[in-house]
Amino acid sequence: MRRNILYLFAAALFFFTTSCVEEKLAFTVVESPVLGLISETSAAEGMVAFTGTFYELDKSGILDQNIGIDSIPVAGLELRVESQNRALLQTIVTAADGTTLFEMPATELEGVTRLEWTGTYDGQIFRILKNL
Repeated sequence: MRRNILYLFAAALFFFTTSCVEEKLAFTVVESPVLGLISETSAAEGMVAFTGTFYELDKSGILDQNIGIDSIPVAGLELRVESQNRALLQTIVTAADGTTLFEMPATELEGVTRLEWTGTYDGQIFRILKNL
């Protein structure tokens, strides 16, 4: 009985001394500086089209129930639309209302399973994924 308690104590001690430390994680996740809403839209025959709307989120009024989080359209944001293999498909820019249109022949997207919308905003690089 005493030997089992000793083993149990040693196992508990081992468990608590070998737990994960946050600094040792494989990678850090940083939130995107913009909110990207991407949806498929109607296109001409043989074409594929996606509309993207990009917002900066102003969280300064998050604690005030009358203000909340404000979404501000991001104008002039340059975006690279890439395949899952990081092959560049198109470079597009958002309009004054934060919207942009990605349109391409469906035949050129054969084998593509995911679109990656990448850009830089306020010096921070971001990547937004959209599965097809």
